[in-house]
Amino acid sequence: RGLALPLCNKSGQVCLMWGLYETYYQKLPSRVSNPTQRTVLAACLTGVSEAALGTPFERGQSLLLTPAFHGKIKNTLDLRHHLTSVSLWYRGLSLILIRNCTTNCLFFLLRSPLRDLLPAGSTKQARFLNDFICGAMLGGLNSSLIYPVNVVKSYQQKQISRQDQSLLSSCKTVLRERDYKLHKLYYGVQLNFTRALITWGIINATYEFCMSLLQPIANK
Repeated sequence: RGLALPLCNKSGQVCLMWGLYETYYQKLPSRVSNPTQRTVLAACLTGVSEAALGTPFERGQSLLLTPAFHGKIKNTLDLRHHLTSVSLWYRGLSLILIRNCTTNCLFFLLRSPLRDLLPAGSTKQARFLNDFICGAMLGGLNSSLIYPVNVVKSYQQKQISRQDQSLLSSCKTVLRERDYKLHKLYYGVQLNFTRALITWGIINATYEFCMSLLQPIANK
């Protein structure tokens, strides 16, 4: 149930993340000469672009996976009868912007330094493993760091009413439901961490592998 939405969302967001980051980095004005500043700005612009594409998909997925709506919302196409305005489709956008910009900045700032700390690989298999480890470590770090943001985002997106709660109000509600205990905001983080390790390890290693194949062709 709802399988098509995360498939489309993840594919699109990963394509945007890698493709737009390099584009934004190169197109930034020359007066932004500091590499760290360019990385942060490019990563944030990429995060905004990802949010513009991905928020409606995440919104639909949240509703389809909510047991309370299983009898009310039949399938993905049926969502259009319940989300009848742009604001309803983009509920949770502010939290997704926070999540995307934060994780993108950390990923692109730490990817190269972290990879340099790993033993240099002399074979394709060793380099692939290094890239997998680097991506897995950053994915696990980002997913755990930003997990409470996703908890509040999920709460907002599971609401189908037209009245939209403010970010502060949503945070208060979630904290109240979790008895104002920080560790309860991290329920389920272990599964999320494991998924991020595998997913981002594969994404990073596959990207670097594909680039190693395509770069010589592009340079001809």
